[in-house]
Amino acid sequence: MSSDGWLKVSGRLKEQFKLENGKYLCPSPIEEAIGMSRFIMQVVIYGCNRPHNIALIVPDLVALLVVLKIDDSVSDEELVNDERLETLLDEEIRMNCERIKKFEVPKAWSMVAPFTAANNMLTPKMSIRRHMVIKEIFIVPCQYYKLKKFGSM
Repeated sequence: MSSDGWLKVSGRLKEQFKLENGKYLCPSPIEEAIGMSRFIMQVVIYGCNRPHNIALIVPDLVALLVVLKIDDSVSDEELVNDERLETLLDEEIRMNCERIKKFEVPKAWSMVAPFTAANNMLTPKMSIRRHMVIKEIFIVPCQYYKLKKFGSM
């Protein structure tokens, strides 16, 4: 309690948001479903005041190299732009979102750099700082990130 008699409550901000169509959703169950893929290390869903959700994905490049039988000498940029990788991640997201309501499933996704404590995207407890990710990637112009829509390959 402050000297003025005010009580300060701190804690997690409300994660629920509303899509452009007026439907509310909580991103955590969607992120957990997508994160069950062995090819995805981290994921953040965002869609506040947008027509649909967008997934920011941090892929597990080591697992992808093994499954796609790609040589270790391939650069990360070449790997990220590989159509087989896009197809594989599309299919993984589709499979893992089968039990999620259709309007909650992200319609587009983008691969981003890992969220770390060094780039201030993780807390010391290793939880994703959603507000920082949204501020850095969605509020700051989104055109820097190549969004991939499902079935666009």
